[in-house]
Amino acid sequence: MTDASHTDVLIIGAGPTGLTLACDLARRGVAHRIVERDPEPNRFSKAKTVQPRSLEVLDDLGAVGDVLRRGVAGLPVRFHEPSGATADGPPISARALGSFATPYPDPLWIGQFDVEHALRRRLGELGGRVEFGAAAAGLDQDDAGVTVALRGLGGEQAVRARYVVAADGGRSGTRKLAGLSLAGETFERQRWYLGDVTGPDLDRGRMHIWPSEHGILGLTPLPGSDLWQFQSPILPGDEPGTPSLEFYQRLFDDRAGAGAVVLKSATWLSVYQVNARMAADYRTGRVLLAGDAAHVHSPAGGQGMNTGIQDAYNLGWKLMSVLKGAHPDLLDTYGAERIPVARTVLAMSTEKMGRTMENAGRGSDDGLGAALAGISDGSMTTGLGIHYRTGPLTYPGGDGPGPVAGDRAPNAGGLAGAGFSGDLFDLLRGPHWSLIAFEPTGPVGFGGADPAGLHLHRIGADPGGAIADTQGEFQRLYRPYPGELILIRPDGHLAARVPAGRASDVIDHLAPFRSHGDPVRGA
Repeated sequence: MTDASHTDVLIIGAGPTGLTLACDLARRGVAHRIVERDPEPNRFSKAKTVQPRSLEVLDDLGAVGDVLRRGVAGLPVRFHEPSGATADGPPISARALGSFATPYPDPLWIGQFDVEHALRRRLGELGGRVEFGAAAAGLDQDDAGVTVALRGLGGEQAVRARYVVAADGGRSGTRKLAGLSLAGETFERQRWYLGDVTGPDLDRGRMHIWPSEHGILGLTPLPGSDLWQFQSPILPGDEPGTPSLEFYQRLFDDRAGAGAVVLKSATWLSVYQVNARMAADYRTGRVLLAGDAAHVHSPAGGQGMNTGIQDAYNLGWKLMSVLKGAHPDLLDTYGAERIPVARTVLAMSTEKMGRTMENAGRGSDDGLGAALAGISDGSMTTGLGIHYRTGPLTYPGGDGPGPVAGDRAPNAGGLAGAGFSGDLFDLLRGPHWSLIAFEPTGPVGFGGADPAGLHLHRIGADPGGAIADTQGEFQRLYRPYPGELILIRPDGHLAARVPAGRASDVIDHLAPFRSHGDPVRGA
């Protein structure tokens, strides 16, 4: 074993979760390494939906461009009925409710490999890179850091990190080395055949589904390629066959009719077992869990990749804050905020998958269509309705109209001032805290205890030296009152809404999460 190398954060796993965290740390100037056990980048579709909230995260990180160019919104469904008839239905992905005021209202269909490519490209622009072919083989932590034995990279290497983040999937070896486990349920009667295939002579502007008493067959086009993702449930009581191109072709011949669909090749073949499991805690000492390493669940509703991306976005700024002197207890707020989200996602996806399985053999207008139509919604599945209202960082109060403390900050257009013209998201974009003062009547701030890197923006109905709400959209969405202070965290959630005279109350509220002598330590 070579001498240990040192870094502040070691990220184990370079899927969407680990890459999101690496990009966030890189733009903050945090020393980190990201390793991946596979010898080369993932080339399988796996997850295939990016939700609106995740698109907002990718925008903030500077990685959304490639995803927008590659992804497809509003993919309608074509049902191929057992009678041979076809019936067209609406997309099963739901557009975000207008009240969330997002620049990305539509979920995008896109292969996970393309999302990872966009994040790796952005990481490279930020000066980082993924080290492939390295897996955690041992882990030992103490009060000062964690030593991880990495196997691969031409041998075995010890890496010393102040913190380690396990983002290496549902079968996370890092999680096991840290002594953490996933508790929950394995659904023995819910198993699926999956694969990336080529060949079908079908309209690539639609998702195609064949209802059958023997189980659904589904093909979803993966944008920008000739690939289709194949999905089919294994009926309860059936022993799964060995996935192969020939086996999948037989399924189509038996259920859709010989020659109805011809498959030419397959690049990924798998049997997927549905689980609903999560860790009781996302942190043990200096080791933290994120993404599938922390929670696994049914893919119904398109939440897996998205929940992991949003885990990482919650964690990144907190890690940097602690590394710069904030109290380590700040890291406990990561689990306190994200564990309730995972519980909700597990329950929601389990219910949706159960409803779909119950209707698998029924037609588009006889149960299956309704089950698929209800698989997404404009609030929770989009990620925009997720909030931290009862979280430990949220300053309570302000239950009036508009978003309250803990909510995601909605976007607002039509802002203009000296040297600026754009949306609220243009002001929030970046690794900083933001303080919005609406029509301030006096000095603005926290009396010298501002979070490090805080950006102050004075917004008013009239210019008057401030940013003007030229279209009244900020006032319509936020319903602010003159003199109100709106503190927005680096991850785009409201931390507090208070009158200017109560700014000190916010400082006191955040006191348990700061280092001694540092009134409000942030990003």
